Parts: sequence; structure tokens; C-alpha cells
Amino acid sequence: MADYTTSVNFTAKDSLPSGDPQKVIKGSDFQLEFDAIATASSTKADLASPTFTGAVTVPDLTISGSVTGTLDGGTY
Repeated sequence: MADYTTSVNFTAKDSLPSGDPQKVIKGSDFQLEFDAIATASSTKADLASPTFTGAVTVPDLTISGSVTGTLDGGTY
């Protein structure tokens, strides 16, 4: 899972003087941000009906209702 971190400080560009080439926002700046957002969102579990593979560790899990499958370890 990747967390999203801002790559380009767009706010800092606001304080640059008019005509400064660093003030210009390029398509590559946007692409860098959109790629980071896409990676972060595609590697996270969906909120509704998530599907996990491999070993999943959940601290302090409380289960109410019935369980289908196998629970290994812990107290239940």
C-alpha cells in the first residue's frame, strides 16, 4: 500500500514573481501528481467489500455474528 504524498508544491509557485519560469505549471507536474494519486488509490483496500490476499493482520479485531472460514491464532 502506498500513501499519497504531494510531489509538487503548487502553493510555493504562487509567491514567485511574474515571469519566473518556475511559476509555470507544466503538464509533467500534473502527470507526476496524478500518477502518485493513482498509485496510492489503486494499492488501498476498497471501503466496501474489500478483498485481501495473503496474511492479513488486524489488531484488536471484534467480530459479531457468524464467521465462515478459518481463524488462526488469537482468542475467540
